[in-house]
Amino acid sequence: MKFLFSSLGKKLQIAFSGLLLCFFLMMHLINNMALFIGPEVFNKMVATLESIKPIIRVMEAGLLIILVMHIGNALQLTFLNRKASQNKYSNQKTSSLNSRTMAVSGTIVLLFFIIHLRYLWYTYQAHLFIDENETYYDVILRNDWGYLGHTPTAIFYILAIMFIAFHIKHGFQSALKTFGVLKQSRIGFLYGLSFIFWGFIPAMFIVIIISIQTGIIN
Repeated sequence: MKFLFSSLGKKLQIAFSGLLLCFFLMMHLINNMALFIGPEVFNKMVATLESIKPIIRVMEAGLLIILVMHIGNALQLTFLNRKASQNKYSNQKTSSLNSRTMAVSGTIVLLFFIIHLRYLWYTYQAHLFIDENETYYDVILRNDWGYLGHTPTAIFYILAIMFIAFHIKHGFQSALKTFGVLKQSRIGFLYGLSFIFWGFIPAMFIVIIISIQTGIIN
C-alpha cells in the first residue's frame, strides 16, 4: 500500500488513470461520429443512453473519480519534482520544464472540460431545449457560446484539443520511459501505437468541429 503513495506509485496511478481517460475519449469519439450519419441516428444514440441513465450515472461517477485521481497525483508529483529540482544541476532543467508544461496544459484541459460540461453536457442532462422541436443534434449546432455552431467556441475547442493531444503525447512518452520501455525494445511499438490516442483521436474531434463550422454537418 505504501508503494502506491511513493513517487513511482503515483506515476503508475497517473499512467493507469490517464489510459482509462484515453479509452473514454475513444468511446466518446465513436459516439460523436454518429453526427456524420445524420440527426436521426445521433438522436437515437443519445436517447438510448438516456434510457440507461442509472448505468451512465455510475460510469460518470467512476470517470470523475479517475479524473480526480489523475489530477491529484499529477499535482502532487509536480510539487515534489519542483521541490527536488531546487537542489539539482542545470542539465536536469529540461525535465523540470516538461513538468511545468504538463501542468499548464493540464490546467487548460481542465478548463476545457469545465466549459464542455457547463454547456453541452448540462444542456443534455437538464433538457434545456430552446423549444419542443429542438433535438440533441440541434443543441450541438447552436450558434451560441459553448456550442459548436459558434465560431469562437469552435476555435477554443480546437486549441484545447491540441493541448489535450500534447498532454496525452507527453504523458505516454513519460509513462513509457518511467517503466523502462525503449523505442528499440520488443515493445517499443507502444510509442507508435500511442499515436492513436494523441494523434488520431484528437484529429477526428477537430474534423467534427470543422465539419460543423463548414456545414458538412448541419
